[in-house]
Amino acid sequence: ALRVSEQAIRILGGAGIMRDYPVGRFHRDALVYVIGEGTSEIQRNIIARDLDL
Repeated sequence: ALRVSEQAIRILGGAGIMRDYPVGRFHRDALVYVIGEGTSEIQRNIIARDLDL
């Protein structure tokens, strides 16, 4: 989702980040998911902790 929204913003240029277009919102939403998931290392630590490893 993040890659696609970044490509759409590049295609639309400056208009892609304006609030008039939903692409900017899609991009911000995709960023939230990426940040919320954390890094791969953090995810591994959480899984290891949950599995008592």
